Amino acid sequence: PVSMRVVKQYTCNGGIQRVVFDDAGRIIELGSPERCFTPQQRKAIALRDGECSVPGCHIPAAWSEIHHVDPAENGGPTHTDNGLLLCWFHHRTLDKSGWQFRMIDGAPWVKAPPWLDTSQKWRPTTRSRTRQLDAVDTIPILVGDRQ
Repeated sequence: PVSMRVVKQYTCNGGIQRVVFDDAGRIIELGSPERCFTPQQRKAIALRDGECSVPGCHIPAAWSEIHHVDPAENGGPTHTDNGLLLCWFHHRTLDKSGWQFRMIDGAPWVKAPPWLDTSQKWRPTTRSRTRQLDAVDTIPILVGDRQ
């Protein structure tokens, strides 16, 4: 037997495709895997996030999984604006760990568990240099004479 926790984890990873058989064993329906992230979407998310989205975890993108922030089982889209990188450990323990994620303008934000951060503020998680530069209010520019 397989536990519901394992089933939910496989469906989150896109590892299951629905197949319906008739009484004679003939396939009468083969579900579309559209809820699985494409290789192109995975590459875009990996470029944006760089590594596991949990602060302090530095598992690289190549060893991470893509998590639907708004779960696919609840109608969440399989889109780069709804996916973020999590390492195997954090993906498996997300529902019990207290870490929370949401997407703002296509980028992941995180709220740490209350025991770790009592302020309970949402913070950006992306390591993308372009997004980090976009967050800078001003960049000093040298103008005029050099002295």
